[in-house]
Amino acid sequence: MKTAKPKARAAARNSKARAPARRSKVRAPARGGRVIRSGYVDTRDGQLHYREVAGRAPAIVFLHQTASSSGSFLRVMQRLRLPNRLIALDTPGFGSSFAPRGWPSMADYARWTIEALDGLGVRRFHVFGQHTGANIAGELGLRHPARVASVGMLGPVPMSAAERREFRKLLGAPIAPRPDGSHMLENWGYATQYNPGCDPEIQHDEVVSMLRAWRARPQAYRAVSFNDSLAVLRKLPAPVLLMSSPGDYFFERFPEVCAVRPDAAVVTVGGDNFQALLDPDGVARALEKFIAPLDAAAPARARAARPVARDAARRTKARRVTRPARTTAARPARTGKR
Repeated sequence: MKTAKPKARAAARNSKARAPARRSKVRAPARGGRVIRSGYVDTRDGQLHYREVAGRAPAIVFLHQTASSSGSFLRVMQRLRLPNRLIALDTPGFGSSFAPRGWPSMADYARWTIEALDGLGVRRFHVFGQHTGANIAGELGLRHPARVASVGMLGPVPMSAAERREFRKLLGAPIAPRPDGSHMLENWGYATQYNPGCDPEIQHDEVVSMLRAWRARPQAYRAVSFNDSLAVLRKLPAPVLLMSSPGDYFFERFPEVCAVRPDAAVVTVGGDNFQALLDPDGVARALEKFIAPLDAAAPARARAARPVARDAARRTKARRVTRPARTTAARPARTGKR
């Protein structure tokens, strides 16, 4: 018995050495992939959950569709062959982020995103969003042109004012929990209706996300319904990438979106409404082809801008030097009583 104990202890040590280390908030990479860490960042109204791959600036920021989470971009993040820092955020109300109150606007979602990026030390970034995330991406590009290096839209949402009003009526009410659990089956029916033939495991994960975000889903859809995404797209000063797939819910309207921005890069991938999950290689290669040349050209653009900035500074300084001094006429001395 005494000789067995050292052997048992040695076996236990060997077993522990072989077992993979369990570290919280770290996702092991796929074969040949990149380590993805997760965490929380503060905003004025609550904490946002994020997933991140270390890299250099400018970061690439991923914004998911309703009612998914940042997890929908994991496969793309693992496959991207770019040196950029990668950040995928859970929109407020979804995934593990805080639940907002009332009826947030698209401007609110953009503000929360910027506050989260400020907290993560991100200054300039590329943004890539799917469906609702594409609307938020457009809003960011419009409101923060100095910080947004490019805007990528996966399954952009083109709706007229009348269509947006109808959309608001159709999807403006939550599928609230019910005592008999029938709301779970209703969510499953909704998911299968818009994603026929989808992998049941992906469908299951999506329905779980919908159940968690039963309040946030109508909030996000309402914000989309008040957002004129085509008008926003038309005004974006940053380079634009438009991406869709034949099975995407809005694919029939994709040519209409592309006509708004004839200068945009246009890509068709696979994966229906879950392109980042079902065709991650196609999405990753399209992002690489779009972003790499922009980042490569950025230093040259910065160098070209420096002489212009210096000339402007010299002109401003010259105006200050040559500006005539202001003179005032001497006032006559006052006499007598007031």
